[in-house]
Amino acid sequence: MQRRKDNTFSRVRRELAMAAANVNTFGRWDPQSARTAPELMTARELEAMLKIDVKTIYSYVHRGLIPYVKIQSNVRFLKQEILGWIEAQAHRPKLYANHAK
Repeated sequence: MQRRKDNTFSRVRRELAMAAANVNTFGRWDPQSARTAPELMTARELEAMLKIDVKTIYSYVHRGLIPYVKIQSNVRFLKQEILGWIEAQAHRPKLYANHAK
């Protein structure tokens, strides 16, 4: 789990650095960079997406069960990471897997 967390942190750092590079020389945010920045979600937004209570989401964060990014004391979730996590959690019965081949 620690290795995946490190990889996620490295990727987030790279993506945020790329987004920061899109700030123009006067320090103003370039609207075009919003397209390349990773989409961050709050726990409330994730609650609506997953249909899971926000307390359960924070419990998953505390136990290290769900990918997240911590910005100071705020917890955020990368949408692409969450979608990948959902795919990894998917259970496909063996019968289904055999028919898919």
